[in-house]
Amino acid sequence: MKIAIFSDVHGNLTALETVLVDIDRQAPDVIVFAGDLCMMGARPSACITLLQSRKDIFAIHGNTDLAVGQSLAPPDDADDDAKARYAAFNDKSEWTRAQLSDGEYAWLRDMPFSLRISPTSNAGDDLLIVHANPKDVERPIMPTDEVQQQRFGKVSQSQPDEELDPLFSDVTCAVMAYGHVHLPNIRQWRGMILANISSVSIPTDADTRAKYGVLTWADGRWHITHHAVEYDIAAEQAIIHQTQAPGWEYMAKSLEGRP
Repeated sequence: MKIAIFSDVHGNLTALETVLVDIDRQAPDVIVFAGDLCMMGARPSACITLLQSRKDIFAIHGNTDLAVGQSLAPPDDADDDAKARYAAFNDKSEWTRAQLSDGEYAWLRDMPFSLRISPTSNAGDDLLIVHANPKDVERPIMPTDEVQQQRFGKVSQSQPDEELDPLFSDVTCAVMAYGHVHLPNIRQWRGMILANISSVSIPTDADTRAKYGVLTWADGRWHITHHAVEYDIAAEQAIIHQTQAPGWEYMAKSLEGRP
């Protein structure tokens, strides 16, 4: 059994099309999209249309899928910078909603929260696919401090194993695959494998390729591989420039990764 999983497209149609070609080449038994399809990019409607046309893809929702068309209020104690970030996010949300038909908007919000794949009758062998974590679509699961130090030369957010306990206290599976944090990573947590399959768009490292994961059940266990494909970043940036959605300059720059 071979499962291909991709996540965090964020309206980047060029990268999405390229990733799907590469996934099809893998000939998986199941293809799963793990959330954040269209917000923060230039072509939200086209990304939905493409996924809707692929009847072989099972889609779950992410945090930005639920945020489309919603106005988020900053905390009462937010400073001016935080208020500006909320305002910019809401501008993108409203713009994205305006690009979608009512049917596309309903489809986006009706995507389920998770998908469980069972290769055997034992729930302990299951693969659980979510966007961010088993409880919600917001709280991230970070790489270990060691991995963050190796990748970035610093620890941006420390998250020891005990901090994850409340998220997994009632979860049974062998592997949980997820996106949300745009960085390919495999973390062990109390006997469970946490597999970040990374993102199709907006990388948080210097690798600008579109990324996805393949999980294969063989010999009584899951085997995990990360895949990355080159796509025409300049072409997508040109479309972002032409569209000039709110925050388009940042959108275009975000495709170039972070050193």
